Amino acid sequence: MPLACVGLSHHTAPIVVRERLAFGREEVLSALEKARDKELRSAGIAELTLVSTCNRTELYAAAHNPAVRFSDVPALLTDVLIRFGQLPAEDIRPSLYTHASTQALRHLCAVATGLDSMILGESEVLGQVATAHEWAMQANASGPILEAAFRTAVRAGRRARAETGICRNPMSIASEAVRLVREIASAASAVLIVGTGEQARLLGTLLQSNGFTNLSVIGRNPDRAKSLVPAIGARALPWQELGEALRATDIVLTSTAAPHAVIGREMVESALEGGRRSDLTFVDLALPRDVDPKVGELSGVRLYDLDTLQQRLNGNLADRRREVPLVEAIIEEEVTLFEAWRHGAQLRPVLTAMHTLGEEIRLQETERVLRRLDAKDPEVREEIEALSKALVTKLLHAPSTRLRNEIDPIRSRLYVDTLRELFGLRLSSPSADAEA
Repeated sequence: MPLACVGLSHHTAPIVVRERLAFGREEVLSALEKARDKELRSAGIAELTLVSTCNRTELYAAAHNPAVRFSDVPALLTDVLIRFGQLPAEDIRPSLYTHASTQALRHLCAVATGLDSMILGESEVLGQVATAHEWAMQANASGPILEAAFRTAVRAGRRARAETGICRNPMSIASEAVRLVREIASAASAVLIVGTGEQARLLGTLLQSNGFTNLSVIGRNPDRAKSLVPAIGARALPWQELGEALRATDIVLTSTAAPHAVIGREMVESALEGGRRSDLTFVDLALPRDVDPKVGELSGVRLYDLDTLQQRLNGNLADRRREVPLVEAIIEEEVTLFEAWRHGAQLRPVLTAMHTLGEEIRLQETERVLRRLDAKDPEVREEIEALSKALVTKLLHAPSTRLRNEIDPIRSRLYVDTLRELFGLRLSSPSADAEA
Protein backbone atom coordinates (compact mmCIF):
# COMPACT_ATOMS: atom_id res chain seq x y z
CA MET A 1 0.00 0.00 0.00
CA PRO A 2 1.64 3.30 -1.07
CA LEU A 3 0.94 5.15 2.20
CA ALA A 4 3.30 6.55 4.83
CA CYS A 5 3.21 8.69 7.98
CA VAL A 6 5.84 10.60 9.96
CA GLY A 7 5.03 12.48 13.14
CA LEU A 8 5.37 13.10 16.84
CA SER A 9 2.87 13.15 19.68
CA HIS A 10 2.53 13.25 23.45
CA HIS A 11 3.83 9.68 23.45
CA THR A 12 7.22 10.70 22.07
CA ALA A 13 7.71 14.44 22.64
CA PRO A 14 7.36 16.79 25.63
CA ILE A 15 5.20 19.87 25.34
CA VAL A 16 8.22 22.11 24.70
CA VAL A 17 8.80 20.26 21.41
CA ARG A 18 5.13 19.76 20.46
CA GLU A 19 4.29 23.43 20.74
CA ARG A 20 7.01 24.31 18.22
CA LEU A 21 5.36 22.05 15.66
CA ALA A 22 1.76 23.13 16.27
CA PHE A 23 0.03 24.69 13.25
CA GLY A 24 -3.19 26.63 12.72
CA ARG A 25 -5.19 26.57 9.49
CA GLU A 26 -3.21 29.19 7.58
CA GLU A 27 0.09 27.64 8.64
CA VAL A 28 -1.09 24.21 7.52
CA LEU A 29 -2.18 25.54 4.11
CA SER A 30 1.13 27.37 3.69
CA ALA A 31 3.17 24.35 4.81
CA LEU A 32 1.41 22.00 2.39
CA GLU A 33 1.91 24.47 -0.44
CA LYS A 34 5.65 24.65 0.27
CA ALA A 35 5.89 20.86 0.68
CA ARG A 36 5.00 20.17 -2.94
CA ASP A 37 8.61 20.53 -3.98
CA LYS A 38 10.67 18.82 -6.65
CA GLU A 39 12.25 16.44 -4.15
CA LEU A 40 8.92 14.93 -3.14
CA ARG A 41 7.58 14.80 -6.70
CA SER A 42 10.73 13.10 -7.94
CA ALA A 43 10.31 10.53 -5.17
CA GLY A 44 6.80 9.77 -6.42
CA ILE A 45 4.89 11.49 -3.59
CA ALA A 46 1.62 12.71 -5.10
CA GLU A 47 -0.51 13.49 -2.02
CA LEU A 48 0.06 15.06 1.41
CA THR A 49 -2.05 15.78 4.48
CA LEU A 50 -0.86 17.43 7.70
CA VAL A 51 -2.62 16.63 10.97
CA SER A 52 -1.84 19.14 13.72
CA THR A 53 -3.64 19.03 17.08
CA CYS A 54 -2.62 20.10 20.58
CA ASN A 55 -1.00 16.72 21.15
CA ARG A 56 0.36 15.63 17.77
CA THR A 57 1.72 16.73 14.43
CA GLU A 58 1.72 14.09 11.67
CA LEU A 59 2.39 14.22 7.94
CA TYR A 60 0.68 11.60 5.76
CA ALA A 61 1.79 10.90 2.20
CA ALA A 62 0.58 8.73 -0.66
CA ALA A 63 1.91 7.75 -4.07
CA HIS A 64 -0.08 6.80 -7.14
CA ASN A 65 2.64 4.50 -8.41
CA PRO A 66 2.85 1.30 -6.30
CA ALA A 67 6.42 0.86 -7.50
CA VAL A 68 7.58 3.84 -5.40
CA ARG A 69 10.22 2.78 -2.86
CA PHE A 70 8.42 3.73 0.33
CA SER A 71 11.41 2.74 2.41
CA ASP A 72 12.90 6.09 1.32
CA VAL A 73 9.78 8.15 2.02
CA PRO A 74 9.90 8.46 5.84
CA ALA A 75 13.29 10.17 5.64
CA LEU A 76 11.92 12.64 3.09
CA LEU A 77 8.85 13.36 5.22
CA THR A 78 11.07 13.83 8.27
CA ASP A 79 13.01 16.53 6.42
CA VAL A 80 9.73 18.19 5.45
CA LEU A 81 8.51 18.29 9.07
CA ILE A 82 11.83 19.73 10.21
CA ARG A 83 11.46 22.48 7.60
CA PHE A 84 7.86 23.07 8.68
CA GLY A 85 8.89 23.75 12.26
CA GLN A 86 12.13 25.54 11.37
CA LEU A 87 13.83 23.46 14.03
CA PRO A 88 17.32 21.98 14.27
CA ALA A 89 17.16 18.37 13.16
CA GLU A 90 18.71 17.16 16.42
CA ASP A 91 15.85 18.75 18.39
CA ILE A 92 13.05 16.97 16.57
CA ARG A 93 14.40 13.78 15.03
CA PRO A 94 14.58 11.77 18.31
CA SER A 95 10.85 12.40 18.89
CA LEU A 96 9.66 11.27 15.45
CA TYR A 97 8.00 7.96 14.61
CA THR A 98 7.23 6.53 11.18
CA HIS A 99 4.57 4.19 9.83
CA ALA A 100 4.34 2.76 6.34
CA SER A 101 1.84 0.80 4.29
CA THR A 102 -1.06 -0.78 6.21
CA GLN A 103 0.40 0.24 9.57
CA ALA A 104 0.14 3.90 8.55
CA LEU A 105 -3.60 3.46 7.96
CA ARG A 106 -4.03 1.57 11.25
CA HIS A 107 -2.31 4.42 13.05
CA LEU A 108 -4.55 7.02 11.40
CA CYS A 109 -7.61 5.01 12.46
CA ALA A 110 -6.23 4.76 16.01
CA VAL A 111 -5.90 8.54 16.05
CA ALA A 112 -9.44 9.10 14.76
CA THR A 113 -10.99 6.64 17.23
CA GLY A 114 -9.16 8.17 20.18
CA LEU A 115 -7.05 5.08 20.91
CA ASP A 116 -3.87 7.11 20.45
CA SER A 117 -5.10 10.23 22.27
CA MET A 118 -3.74 11.76 25.44
CA ILE A 119 -7.18 10.99 26.88
CA LEU A 120 -8.23 7.54 25.68
CA GLY A 121 -11.39 7.80 23.57
CA GLU A 122 -11.60 11.60 23.57
CA SER A 123 -14.03 12.80 20.93
CA GLU A 124 -12.51 16.07 19.71
CA VAL A 125 -9.78 14.36 17.69
CA LEU A 126 -12.28 12.85 15.23
CA GLY A 127 -13.31 16.30 14.07
CA GLN A 128 -9.67 17.39 13.96
CA VAL A 129 -8.77 14.48 11.65
CA ALA A 130 -11.66 15.33 9.33
CA THR A 131 -10.70 19.02 9.33
CA ALA A 132 -7.05 18.20 8.57
CA HIS A 133 -8.06 16.48 5.37
CA GLU A 134 -10.45 19.30 4.44
CA TRP A 135 -7.52 21.70 4.70
CA ALA A 136 -5.36 19.41 2.56
CA MET A 137 -8.08 19.38 -0.10
CA GLN A 138 -8.26 23.18 0.05
CA ALA A 139 -4.51 23.31 -0.52
CA ASN A 140 -4.82 20.90 -3.48
CA ALA A 141 -2.34 18.67 -1.67
CA SER A 142 -4.46 15.56 -1.16
CA GLY A 143 -5.97 13.13 -3.67
CA PRO A 144 -7.91 9.89 -4.08
CA ILE A 145 -5.71 7.68 -1.90
CA LEU A 146 -5.54 9.96 1.14
CA GLU A 147 -9.17 10.91 0.64
CA ALA A 148 -10.10 7.24 0.94
CA ALA A 149 -7.70 6.72 3.87
CA PHE A 150 -9.10 9.64 5.85
CA ARG A 151 -12.66 8.65 4.99
CA THR A 152 -11.84 5.19 6.37
CA ALA A 153 -10.40 6.69 9.58
CA VAL A 154 -13.37 9.00 10.13
CA ARG A 155 -15.78 6.10 9.57
CA ALA A 156 -13.83 4.02 12.11
CA GLY A 157 -14.04 6.90 14.59
CA ARG A 158 -17.79 7.23 14.17
CA ARG A 159 -18.32 3.50 14.51
CA ALA A 160 -16.18 3.38 17.65
CA ARG A 161 -18.36 6.02 19.27
CA ALA A 162 -21.61 4.41 18.15
CA GLU A 163 -20.77 0.72 18.70
CA THR A 164 -18.51 0.75 21.77
CA GLY A 165 -18.20 2.50 25.13
CA ILE A 166 -14.83 4.10 24.34
CA CYS A 167 -16.38 7.55 24.96
CA ARG A 168 -18.43 6.52 27.98
CA ASN A 169 -18.15 8.71 31.09
CA PRO A 170 -17.09 11.93 29.32
CA MET A 171 -13.49 12.88 30.00
CA SER A 172 -11.61 15.82 28.61
CA ILE A 173 -8.72 18.10 29.40
CA ALA A 174 -11.26 20.80 30.25
CA SER A 175 -13.13 18.60 32.74
CA GLU A 176 -9.87 17.53 34.37
CA ALA A 177 -8.79 21.18 34.61
CA VAL A 178 -12.00 22.03 36.43
CA ARG A 179 -11.55 19.03 38.76
CA LEU A 180 -8.09 20.39 39.56
CA VAL A 181 -9.54 23.83 40.29
CA ARG A 182 -12.11 22.30 42.64
CA GLU A 183 -9.31 20.63 44.60
CA ILE A 184 -7.26 23.77 45.13
CA ALA A 185 -9.92 26.49 45.36
CA SER A 186 -13.34 27.19 46.81
CA ALA A 187 -16.44 28.10 44.81
CA ALA A 188 -16.00 31.69 45.98
CA SER A 189 -12.55 32.01 44.36
CA ALA A 190 -12.11 34.52 41.58
CA VAL A 191 -11.54 32.65 38.32
CA LEU A 192 -10.29 34.26 35.10
CA ILE A 193 -10.70 32.49 31.74
CA VAL A 194 -8.23 33.74 29.13
CA GLY A 195 -9.57 32.91 25.65
CA THR A 196 -12.94 33.00 23.93
CA GLY A 197 -13.03 29.83 21.83
CA GLU A 198 -14.99 26.61 22.30
CA GLN A 199 -12.56 25.37 24.94
CA ALA A 200 -13.11 28.57 26.94
CA ARG A 201 -16.87 28.17 26.61
CA LEU A 202 -16.62 24.58 27.87
CA LEU A 203 -14.44 25.64 30.80
CA GLY A 204 -16.94 28.33 31.76
CA THR A 205 -19.88 25.93 31.54
CA LEU A 206 -18.10 23.33 33.69
CA LEU A 207 -17.05 25.91 36.27
CA GLN A 208 -20.57 27.26 36.49
CA SER A 209 -22.05 23.79 36.91
CA ASN A 210 -19.57 23.16 39.73
CA GLY A 211 -20.74 26.19 41.70
CA PHE A 212 -18.14 28.78 40.69
CA THR A 213 -19.89 32.15 40.37
CA ASN A 214 -17.06 34.69 40.42
CA LEU A 215 -16.03 34.22 36.78
CA SER A 216 -14.38 36.62 34.35
CA VAL A 217 -13.44 36.12 30.72
CA ILE A 218 -10.94 38.03 28.65
CA GLY A 219 -9.93 37.77 24.99
CA ARG A 220 -8.55 39.78 22.12
CA ASN A 221 -11.96 39.85 20.45
CA PRO A 222 -14.28 41.85 22.73
CA ASP A 223 -17.42 40.72 20.91
CA ARG A 224 -16.60 37.05 21.43
CA ALA A 225 -15.79 37.71 25.08
CA LYS A 226 -19.16 39.43 25.55
CA SER A 227 -20.93 36.53 23.83
CA LEU A 228 -19.76 34.22 26.63
CA VAL A 229 -21.25 36.41 29.36
CA PRO A 230 -24.83 35.05 29.22
CA ALA A 231 -23.68 31.50 28.45
CA ILE A 232 -21.43 31.07 31.49
CA GLY A 233 -22.49 33.86 33.81
CA ALA A 234 -19.17 35.69 33.59
CA ARG A 235 -18.19 39.29 33.15
CA ALA A 236 -16.17 40.30 30.12
CA LEU A 237 -12.93 42.26 30.47
CA PRO A 238 -10.98 44.17 27.77
CA TRP A 239 -7.76 42.53 26.65
CA GLN A 240 -5.61 45.51 27.64
CA GLU A 241 -6.61 44.92 31.26
CA LEU A 242 -5.14 41.40 31.39
CA GLY A 243 -2.28 42.40 33.68
CA GLU A 244 -4.62 44.25 36.03
CA ALA A 245 -7.10 41.34 36.02
CA LEU A 246 -4.40 39.03 37.39
CA ARG A 247 -4.22 41.16 40.56
CA ALA A 248 -7.84 40.35 41.44
CA THR A 249 -7.76 36.68 40.40
CA ASP A 250 -7.09 33.47 42.30
CA ILE A 251 -7.26 30.98 39.42
CA VAL A 252 -6.37 31.60 35.76
CA LEU A 253 -7.38 29.11 33.07
CA THR A 254 -5.92 29.84 29.64
CA SER A 255 -6.96 28.50 26.26
CA THR A 256 -6.12 30.86 23.42
CA ALA A 257 -4.92 30.15 19.88
CA ALA A 258 -1.99 32.56 20.23
CA PRO A 259 1.26 31.38 18.60
CA HIS A 260 3.26 32.44 21.66
CA ALA A 261 2.85 33.03 25.40
CA VAL A 262 0.39 35.82 26.29
CA ILE A 263 1.25 35.82 30.01
CA GLY A 264 4.90 36.43 30.79
CA ARG A 265 6.99 36.46 33.95
CA GLU A 266 7.12 40.26 34.20
CA MET A 267 3.34 40.56 33.90
CA VAL A 268 2.84 38.08 36.75
CA GLU A 269 5.56 39.66 38.90
CA SER A 270 3.74 42.96 38.54
CA ALA A 271 0.46 41.35 39.57
CA LEU A 272 2.12 39.85 42.65
CA GLU A 273 3.50 43.18 43.85
CA GLY A 274 1.77 44.69 46.83
CA GLY A 275 1.27 41.38 48.59
CA ARG A 276 -1.53 39.04 47.64
CA ARG A 277 -3.69 37.31 50.20
CA SER A 278 -3.50 34.00 48.38
CA ASP A 279 -1.41 32.13 45.85
CA LEU A 280 -1.99 32.59 42.13
CA THR A 281 -2.68 29.41 40.16
CA PHE A 282 -2.42 29.02 36.39
CA VAL A 283 -3.92 26.10 34.47
CA ASP A 284 -2.65 26.34 30.89
CA LEU A 285 -4.66 24.29 28.37
CA ALA A 286 -3.14 25.85 25.24
CA LEU A 287 -0.56 24.59 22.79
CA PRO A 288 1.59 26.53 22.14
CA ARG A 289 1.44 27.41 25.82
CA ASP A 290 -0.21 30.66 26.89
CA VAL A 291 1.85 31.01 30.07
CA ASP A 292 5.63 31.37 29.96
CA PRO A 293 7.11 28.37 31.84
CA LYS A 294 9.29 30.82 33.81
CA VAL A 295 6.12 32.01 35.56
CA GLY A 296 6.12 28.72 37.48
CA GLU A 297 9.45 29.69 39.08
CA LEU A 298 7.87 32.61 40.97
CA SER A 299 7.10 32.32 44.66
CA GLY A 300 3.40 32.06 45.36
CA VAL A 301 2.60 30.78 41.87
CA ARG A 302 1.44 27.31 40.83
CA LEU A 303 1.52 26.43 37.13
CA TYR A 304 -0.12 23.40 35.51
CA ASP A 305 0.00 22.55 31.80
CA LEU A 306 -1.30 19.85 29.46
CA ASP A 307 1.29 17.30 30.51
CA THR A 308 0.36 17.82 34.16
CA LEU A 309 -3.33 17.27 33.40
CA GLN A 310 -2.53 14.12 31.44
CA GLN A 311 -0.74 12.62 34.42
CA ARG A 312 -3.88 13.18 36.49
CA LEU A 313 -6.06 11.50 33.87
CA ASN A 314 -4.00 8.35 33.54
CA GLY A 315 -5.65 6.69 36.52
CA ASN A 316 -9.26 7.33 35.42
CA LEU A 317 -9.49 5.22 32.30
CA ALA A 318 -10.20 1.64 33.40
CA ASP A 319 -13.69 1.50 31.86
CA ARG A 320 -12.53 2.84 28.55
CA ARG A 321 -9.56 0.51 28.38
CA ARG A 322 -11.95 -2.44 28.48
CA GLU A 323 -13.44 -1.18 25.20
CA VAL A 324 -10.10 -1.07 23.38
CA PRO A 325 -10.33 -4.61 21.85
CA LEU A 326 -13.74 -3.75 20.36
CA VAL A 327 -12.36 -0.57 18.80
CA GLU A 328 -9.31 -2.43 17.47
CA ALA A 329 -11.66 -4.94 15.81
CA ILE A 330 -13.50 -2.06 14.10
CA ILE A 331 -10.19 -0.68 12.87
CA GLU A 332 -9.22 -4.04 11.38
CA GLU A 333 -12.57 -4.25 9.57
CA GLU A 334 -12.10 -0.78 8.12
CA VAL A 335 -8.49 -1.48 7.11
CA THR A 336 -9.66 -4.62 5.30
CA LEU A 337 -12.29 -2.60 3.42
CA PHE A 338 -9.68 -0.02 2.46
CA GLU A 339 -7.31 -2.71 1.19
CA ALA A 340 -10.13 -4.14 -0.91
CA TRP A 341 -10.75 -0.68 -2.34
CA ARG A 342 -7.04 -0.19 -3.08
CA HIS A 343 -6.89 -3.61 -4.72
CA GLY A 344 -9.86 -2.69 -6.91
CA ALA A 345 -8.45 0.74 -7.67
CA GLN A 346 -5.19 -0.83 -8.80
CA LEU A 347 -6.88 -3.46 -10.95
CA ARG A 348 -9.67 -1.35 -12.42
CA PRO A 349 -7.49 0.46 -15.00
CA VAL A 350 -5.81 -2.74 -16.28
CA LEU A 351 -9.10 -4.65 -16.44
CA THR A 352 -10.76 -1.76 -18.26
CA ALA A 353 -7.87 -1.41 -20.69
CA MET A 354 -7.75 -5.17 -21.30
CA HIS A 355 -11.48 -5.42 -22.05
CA THR A 356 -11.36 -2.25 -24.16
CA LEU A 357 -8.54 -3.72 -26.24
CA GLY A 358 -10.46 -6.99 -26.62
CA GLU A 359 -13.57 -5.12 -27.79
CA GLU A 360 -11.58 -3.04 -30.29
CA ILE A 361 -10.04 -6.17 -31.82
CA ARG A 362 -13.41 -7.94 -31.84
CA LEU A 363 -15.09 -5.08 -33.71
CA GLN A 364 -12.27 -4.84 -36.27
CA GLU A 365 -12.16 -8.55 -37.00
CA THR A 366 -15.93 -8.98 -37.02
CA GLU A 367 -16.34 -6.17 -39.49
CA ARG A 368 -13.58 -7.61 -41.69
CA VAL A 369 -15.23 -11.04 -41.77
CA LEU A 370 -18.67 -9.61 -42.49
CA ARG A 371 -17.34 -7.59 -45.41
CA ARG A 372 -15.49 -10.58 -46.86
CA LEU A 373 -18.53 -12.82 -46.56
CA ASP A 374 -20.80 -10.08 -47.82
CA ALA A 375 -23.18 -11.19 -45.10
CA LYS A 376 -26.44 -9.30 -45.56
CA ASP A 377 -28.71 -11.68 -43.70
CA PRO A 378 -29.41 -10.05 -40.27
CA GLU A 379 -29.53 -13.43 -38.55
CA VAL A 380 -26.10 -14.37 -39.89
CA ARG A 381 -24.67 -11.02 -38.75
CA GLU A 382 -26.18 -11.51 -35.30
CA GLU A 383 -24.70 -15.01 -35.05
CA ILE A 384 -21.23 -13.76 -35.98
CA GLU A 385 -21.53 -10.84 -33.53
CA ALA A 386 -22.63 -13.19 -30.74
CA LEU A 387 -19.81 -15.63 -31.52
CA SER A 388 -17.15 -12.87 -31.42
CA LYS A 389 -18.47 -11.48 -28.14
CA ALA A 390 -18.54 -14.92 -26.55
CA LEU A 391 -14.95 -15.64 -27.64
CA VAL A 392 -13.62 -12.36 -26.18
CA THR A 393 -15.60 -12.74 -22.95
CA LYS A 394 -14.45 -16.30 -22.33
CA LEU A 395 -10.84 -15.56 -23.21
CA LEU A 396 -10.69 -12.64 -20.73
CA HIS A 397 -12.79 -14.22 -18.01
CA ALA A 398 -10.06 -16.38 -16.43
CA PRO A 399 -7.34 -13.68 -16.20
CA SER A 400 -9.91 -11.13 -15.00
CA THR A 401 -11.15 -13.47 -12.27
CA ARG A 402 -7.61 -14.37 -11.23
CA LEU A 403 -6.73 -10.69 -10.90
CA ARG A 404 -9.82 -9.87 -8.83
CA ASN A 405 -9.28 -12.80 -6.47
CA GLU A 406 -5.55 -12.30 -5.92
CA ILE A 407 -5.01 -10.93 -2.38
CA ASP A 408 -1.20 -10.99 -2.33
CA PRO A 409 -0.23 -7.39 -3.26
CA ILE A 410 3.16 -8.41 -4.65
CA ARG A 411 1.72 -11.12 -6.90
CA SER A 412 -1.13 -8.78 -7.91
CA ARG A 413 1.36 -6.08 -8.90
CA LEU A 414 3.34 -8.68 -10.90
CA TYR A 415 0.19 -9.69 -12.80
CA VAL A 416 -0.67 -6.05 -13.56
CA ASP A 417 2.83 -5.26 -14.80
CA THR A 418 2.94 -8.43 -16.92
CA LEU A 419 -0.41 -7.71 -18.58
CA ARG A 420 0.60 -4.14 -19.30
CA GLU A 421 3.82 -5.32 -20.90
CA LEU A 422 2.38 -8.23 -22.89
CA PHE A 423 -0.71 -6.41 -24.21
CA GLY A 424 0.82 -2.93 -24.46
CA LEU A 425 -2.00 -1.52 -22.34
CA ARG A 426 -2.36 2.23 -21.84
CA LEU A 427 -3.64 2.78 -18.29
CA SER A 428 -5.30 5.89 -16.90
CA SER A 429 -4.20 7.46 -13.58
CA PRO A 430 -6.08 6.71 -10.34
CA SER A 431 -9.60 8.06 -10.44
CA ALA A 432 -10.37 10.89 -8.07
CA ASP A 433 -13.94 9.75 -7.73
CA ALA A 434 -13.08 6.31 -6.43
CA GLU A 435 -14.61 5.66 -3.03
CA ALA A 436 -13.65 3.47 -0.13
